[in-house]
Amino acid sequence: MKLTQAPLVTVVALLPCPSSAFIPSSNLVHNPHPFPSSRTFTTAHESGVVTSSCVKQGSSSTSLAMIPSIIQSIPSTLSSVISPVIQRLLLVTAAVAMALNARRILWPNIKPDPNVSEPLPTGKLGCPLFGNQVFIGSKNFGTGYFWHRMSKALGNPRVWMVYFMGRPGAVMSGGERIKQLLNSEFENDGVLNSVQPNGVMLDVNSMLAESDRKTHSYLRRLVGAALTPAAVTAVVPTLQASAEKAVEKLVTESASGKEVKSEEICTEYTMDVAWKSILGLNLAEEEVKTFQEKVDGWVAGFANLRIVFNVYPKSTSAYKCKMWLVKKIEEKIDYLEQNGPDESTLSGMVFATDDEGEEGKTSSPQKKLTREQIVENSLLLMLAGSETSASTLTNALLCLGLHPDKWDKLVQEQRLMQAKYGEDVLTRETLDKECPYLDAVIRETMRIKPLSSGAPRTLRATKVVDGVQIPKGWGVNWNVLLTHELDPITYKEDGSHMEVTTGFAPERWLDETTRPTTDFIPMGAGPRYCLGSTLAYTEMKCFLAVLARKIDYFSLVGDNSKGEIEWKRMSIIPKPEDGVPIMAVSSSSSSSSSSSAVVDVESENPIAAVRAL
Repeated sequence: MKLTQAPLVTVVALLPCPSSAFIPSSNLVHNPHPFPSSRTFTTAHESGVVTSSCVKQGSSSTSLAMIPSIIQSIPSTLSSVISPVIQRLLLVTAAVAMALNARRILWPNIKPDPNVSEPLPTGKLGCPLFGNQVFIGSKNFGTGYFWHRMSKALGNPRVWMVYFMGRPGAVMSGGERIKQLLNSEFENDGVLNSVQPNGVMLDVNSMLAESDRKTHSYLRRLVGAALTPAAVTAVVPTLQASAEKAVEKLVTESASGKEVKSEEICTEYTMDVAWKSILGLNLAEEEVKTFQEKVDGWVAGFANLRIVFNVYPKSTSAYKCKMWLVKKIEEKIDYLEQNGPDESTLSGMVFATDDEGEEGKTSSPQKKLTREQIVENSLLLMLAGSETSASTLTNALLCLGLHPDKWDKLVQEQRLMQAKYGEDVLTRETLDKECPYLDAVIRETMRIKPLSSGAPRTLRATKVVDGVQIPKGWGVNWNVLLTHELDPITYKEDGSHMEVTTGFAPERWLDETTRPTTDFIPMGAGPRYCLGSTLAYTEMKCFLAVLARKIDYFSLVGDNSKGEIEWKRMSIIPKPEDGVPIMAVSSSSSSSSSSSAVVDVESENPIAAVRAL
């Protein structure tokens, strides 16, 4: 082979451009072209014909046909012309160049806004190209373990970088930061909703997917008309009846010596609420189990890879389950249109009218929700109201079982209510105003084991938060778990304040100095704050109030009783793997109620009464 006198140039031309060498991530500037503006290499074909070509920045003028010749010429060129010392030097140079460009090559798309002087957030980027395993869970922690572990490894900054599937983003914690972020959603330089309807699990009629300010406000007004405090107050008797049915099953099975899984009892209760109170269906006994199976099948679809990647999603069992539910909802809508309203949430949506009009003017023609909007948002409310409430109630029973003294206080508070208002009287007013310990138990459970994070938002413009920039186009994960974990009011360096065994203290909510405030956000914030929060709180309070009235005590069964809890690795809200098996003793079969502590029935200060227990 006839060689030219430019073998060194040949090799160097193939190396990454030194001008794009590694720069600290805070000052990294993206350069899509790894070659310098102009560079010449020369090679020879076996025929001896010399060919030259100039590689220009951004140009594709280099002939692809030349690449094999270039590659083939390098080994012989190095061995016959370049000394071993130079060869090693070249290899070292190539390795250094590769190392200095590694971040840009292995984790592309990370670039700061050049118009902002602040650096990018700190972060550990995980596997090259794919990034962090954000969905990783732990049997010792549950879902959300990645956020907890990575935040701790970085020193718990309130804003840090995450990298997932080729895209950088930011993780944010802190109630005030998150509220400011979410409140900017419909502003020109604010954030965009990242939830995209795929037409299978959610479609464009879902409030969750709506990105237009006026349409979103319109949907919230009409859907919210069925979830007002007055509307929720009206369904309390239905909630109470469902809770009594679930507790009766618990007592009956416990009396027969059978341990009962808390998760099953709580899920049956919230499902009962879903089809009775939310949808207002009239299901036969044999249909109830089918309904629960269809809801479970539909919810499972949110993690189905065929649906996520749109691979014939309408042939999945999840989609078929959804269609079964849609048919039931449409049948109920037909019934309501023919027979008039009832007390269900679905009925409220069917007959709600927009007094402001879609343009926000009272003179505009009144509008109603379309059938498609009613169906999609009924499903959304059912999803939010059943899964999250059941998980929180399951965790509440775990915490109360681990701390019998807390359970005793809850029982005594409800005995006080029975003595004051009657054996079976439950109202939303008394639950909210005269049962502070009940409220504290639910809030403390949600503080320790919340939904880990909400739906991400995408920045319309670069933001500077806590001295670091989050560039335009980045997604922001607003993290509820980290916000609760790093709340300065409750924070302990050893993490014990977030453990069900050591951190569960409902009493903290009875004192203004220890009560979490802005850093307690289990229901979200901003214009997408949970629309069904009033129903969710009332639903959970009804269940625990009935439970405390109907049984004297219950005991955890198995490893949970020793505080050895194994958590599900993947779930919307963290919950134990075993479903929290328990056995209960009803108040009618126990003599312990006769020795209950005496409480002041006439006390006008419920919190003082609870503290006296």
